[in-house]
Amino acid sequence: MAQGHDPIEIYQSAAHGMVNAAGSVNAGQLSLSAPCTEWSVKNLINHNINVQRWLHAILTGASPEASEVDDDLPQEGAEAELTSITNQVISTANGMDLTAPMATPFGEMPAGQFIMTPMMDMVIHRWDLTSATGQDNVIDRSMAEICMGILVPQFLEGGRKNGAFGPEVVIPTSGTVQERLLGSVGRIP
Repeated sequence: MAQGHDPIEIYQSAAHGMVNAAGSVNAGQLSLSAPCTEWSVKNLINHNINVQRWLHAILTGASPEASEVDDDLPQEGAEAELTSITNQVISTANGMDLTAPMATPFGEMPAGQFIMTPMMDMVIHRWDLTSATGQDNVIDRSMAEICMGILVPQFLEGGRKNGAFGPEVVIPTSGTVQERLLGSVGRIP
């Protein structure tokens, strides 16, 4: 994690972007294909809800519940559920020492560092969602730079091995940080 960045503020910014994007999706768009081609818009929204539930469970020491991206969207709506679960994550994180090591599925690390992985997932998938539904898909430059700082070679390699990232899309050095971020995780900007 980049020095001097507050993980809660960064997470909160990413959550705000995802909540707004999901709240702008209409029922007719749920079956649209997303840039992560194996998923529809509905699958993508469910994935984001599930990842934030998973994050909250890990932060609170609970066992994460298995969920499927093909499930129906929550009865209360995607925007309401994303707001609720991201607010729970923020509340939990505010009560933690984010510099203290904790057990995570990726090994022991500071809680603040762990929060950055699901945060980055939201940033990338917000781009997927907004691209699929015709919304503004610009990623804030500072957020893209933070995400690029997370994507060290070992992280990218592990993500490709487990199918989280596609093959790298080579972006010219003149490309924007958003384009380089998206290309590194297999998206065509």
